[in-house]
Amino acid sequence: MKIDRRTLLRGSCHGAMAVMGLPFLDCFLNSKGLAQTNGRPLPTRFGTFFWGCGLTHSLWIPKTAGTGWEMTVQMKPLEPFRKKLNLFSGLRVPLDSKPNGQHWSGLAAAATGIAPAKTGEFESKTIDQQVGEVIGKGVRFRSVSASASGDPKQSYSSLGGANTLPAEATPLSLYSRLFGPGFQDPTKGEWKPDPRILMQKSVLSAVSEDRHRVMQNLGSSDRARMDQYFTSVRQTELQMEAELQRPTIEAKVTIPEPPSKDLVANNAWPNLEVVTPLMARLGAMALATDQTRVFNLSVSSPQNQMFKPGDPLGFHQSTHEESVDPKLGYQPRVAQYNLESMQLFAALLKELDAIREGDGTLLDQSLFMAFTDQSYARIHSVDGLPILTAGGASGRMKTGYHMAGDNSPVSRVGLTLQKALGVSVDSWGKESLQVRTPYTELLA
Repeated sequence: MKIDRRTLLRGSCHGAMAVMGLPFLDCFLNSKGLAQTNGRPLPTRFGTFFWGCGLTHSLWIPKTAGTGWEMTVQMKPLEPFRKKLNLFSGLRVPLDSKPNGQHWSGLAAAATGIAPAKTGEFESKTIDQQVGEVIGKGVRFRSVSASASGDPKQSYSSLGGANTLPAEATPLSLYSRLFGPGFQDPTKGEWKPDPRILMQKSVLSAVSEDRHRVMQNLGSSDRARMDQYFTSVRQTELQMEAELQRPTIEAKVTIPEPPSKDLVANNAWPNLEVVTPLMARLGAMALATDQTRVFNLSVSSPQNQMFKPGDPLGFHQSTHEESVDPKLGYQPRVAQYNLESMQLFAALLKELDAIREGDGTLLDQSLFMAFTDQSYARIHSVDGLPILTAGGASGRMKTGYHMAGDNSPVSRVGLTLQKALGVSVDSWGKESLQVRTPYTELLA
């Protein structure tokens, strides 16, 4: 069979012709989980929290390691969650002769375990996508991302390259995606499959034989493209399967009313204070009702543009232009912005910890990674990159630790998280960032 750009996949669907176009071509949980009341384990969730421009070294790193670490100035907003946190300091980001992509290399290394060759591109799938392939089966959305500062490009979830998955950029758009058309509240008595989903599923099934015939007539490069294309189609099919099954949930939640259309999402601190907790609440609800098991929340770009009314510089510009106070030894305005970034992370944890589930909370059944792009934004340094984790991964992750600077590659954290979440991986990362040894003392 000859393949050209006009080729369509055709099949019979309910007596009618089903057609799907082609892309452009060159020619559940392990036995350690807590059980639901029906005997099945509670699902484990994963998520990320991203903020730009790092933290102030002297104000965030505890002087002692292990479980006896003292609360520091910039960790103070996280005090209520101290026993559910892990802090990682002194992590290395080796670049292997690649350029230090300002505000990019650090975040990409933390998210993929690979030092990127190009700014703005990931060298592989990000950790949330890799984890989602394992824990995200059987739910509506493999992953969901939200940007509290109102820019859909401020997403750090990617399938590799420049293929970054856009974030929901307003509370209303996030609500509509999660709880709008296609959503049925699993906490309510009446629930039945959506007939529109049944029809879509039938259309994809109808063209399955035709797509196999197409594959037999392609060269290697086109076959690779088609494999990638049909992988996304298969994910759509799995999502449909999930939407035809009533979720089994244990959390006691009530779906809120839609957010106001007039709610502003931008880089202004007064707006971030309002939007971040709201998006966090919606994300927590999505996890609790099993709409997704992976939720990513960003509060800024890497070049953090957070500002306060009346501040002529804002966060990012302050990192470069504000003088270091000779008595304090740091930039005081920058330090305040750092503190407020942790307040936003605390807002996410508060929403996760407020939902009771099983014998704990949604945060206890989850594992979140908070990461940034810089260790010292004034000079674009990435060595010593701050990373925090929160949540016990359904009992698989020990918490309350400060893992003090042993000069480990930053990718060691990602490997540890994947191990805790049941991802079958012996090593993670590439070149100098490739690691085989997780933080075994944190694995339960």
